Order: sequence, then C-alpha cells, then structure tokens
Amino acid sequence: MNRYEAAFSKVSARGETAFIPFAVAGDPNKDIFIDIIDAYIKGGADVLEIGFPFSDPVADGPVNQRASQRAIKSGLNHSLFFSLIKKIRSKTDIPIGVMLYANTIIHLGADEFCKRAANAGVDSLLVADMPPEESHELGLSMRKHGIGRVFIASELASDERMCYICKHVDSFVYVVSRPGITGIDTTLSASVKTTINRLKKITDKPLAVGFGISTPEHVHEVSKAGAHGVIVGSALVIEIEKAVLSGANPSVILEKKVSLFKAATAFCLCGKDK
Repeated sequence: MNRYEAAFSKVSARGETAFIPFAVAGDPNKDIFIDIIDAYIKGGADVLEIGFPFSDPVADGPVNQRASQRAIKSGLNHSLFFSLIKKIRSKTDIPIGVMLYANTIIHLGADEFCKRAANAGVDSLLVADMPPEESHELGLSMRKHGIGRVFIASELASDERMCYICKHVDSFVYVVSRPGITGIDTTLSASVKTTINRLKKITDKPLAVGFGISTPEHVHEVSKAGAHGVIVGSALVIEIEKAVLSGANPSVILEKKVSLFKAATAFCLCGKDK
C-alpha cells in the first residue's frame, strides 16, 4: 500500500475526506515555509500539496502567483526545493504531491527530475500545463522512479475524455470545482456534485476537489458530495501574504485555519457515504 492508498483508506474509515492544504515551496523564505508545513501537519493535514514556484504559473490566480514571485525572490531553485522536500519527509509520512509546470522539469530533464524528486520523498506530480497526451516521456520516468501521476478533470470534459484522464492517473484525480484558475470564491459551484458523480461512474480512483475552495462550509459541502479529498490553496496562501506584509510568522494562524478545515471534512460517522 503506497502513501496515498494509506491516507485515503485511513480517513475513509473515520468517515472523513482527506484534507490537502497547499503552499508554494520557499514562500516567503525557506525557514518560514518549513514552519508553515509544520503548522499544516499539526493542524491535521492528511496530504500535502506543494507548489514549485514558476515565473508564469498560468493555472494560478493572483494570490498564488504572488507566492511564486516571493519564493523565487527568496532564492528557491531546484536544489533548495528538493532539500526542503527532504526536510518535510523527515518529519512526516503523509503523502507529498507537487504541482508544477513543464519547464521546471525540462530544465533538468524528466529522468533526472523524477530521480531527485523520488529521493527527496515526493509521492506524485501534477504538471498543470502538461495533459496526458503530452506526458509519455515524463510518465515513463515517473513510473521508473515510483512517482504517482495526477491529472486534472473538469465539468467541461466529455465522459470519453474523463475515461482517458482517469486511465492515466495512479494517485488521485484532481477535480477542479469550476473552470478557470486558482483563487478564493465566496460560493461553491453547484456543478461539483454532478462532476463527482460522473467520475465515480467511470473510475474508482480517489477524487480530490480543488480551485476556489475557501471556507470550512465549502469543504463540508464537497465532502458530503462524495469527494475523497479536498484541496485548499489560495485561502491559506493569502494568510501567508498578510503575515509577510505585517512582518509576522503565519504558522499559528495557519494551524488554526487548517484545523477548522479538517474538522469540516467529516461527512458521517460510519466511514461510508450517505
């Protein structure tokens, strides 16, 4: 059983969905970033999603774009990134997924990147600008080094397209709650449950919903809709930005925020969907 299988099985047995907080590696600097991840873990994170900062993150909204800029300015590069992942892995055995862009991998070459990622303790990669059709070479390297693949599915995909995406996933399916880029939404898209139900007719692989999930109420709705995991990014990263502007360390408030989000993942007491 790999780390993802263990994590999703564990939360399901408790009648919960997996809570997956996001942060950009090295934001706002390497030391505070580690404090942030410690806060996520203490707050109850079941899985971690770490962004590799990129100069033109086309899938990300303004909040996460600014986080990438802060991380790059602080000196984040490939070597520092992998050392940070190693440090996180030394603290926890929960899954670590990385969201990144193709140029970041091409810079090192697919095999070298995957080798270093696996040695650092990475469990999966989601390359936001690389669909399954363009990922054959990378996929070979990922399988060689034991790294799981994650791809995005949206409500706009046909059933045929969803089948194709799910066929190439071996960690979890990243279900976007609505089309567009990452960000903070005040309301949850009404189509989330329909999209989850469509995917469940196609695959038995875990489904984790992200993009625009901003409140504990959103998390609870997505959990009740049948998701196996819920991803929160911008609503946490904005707290990092606020702390940077005020000169504070955001770890205390982030631990509290994550604990509130995690508490909202409970959908029943029996470990089965109602």
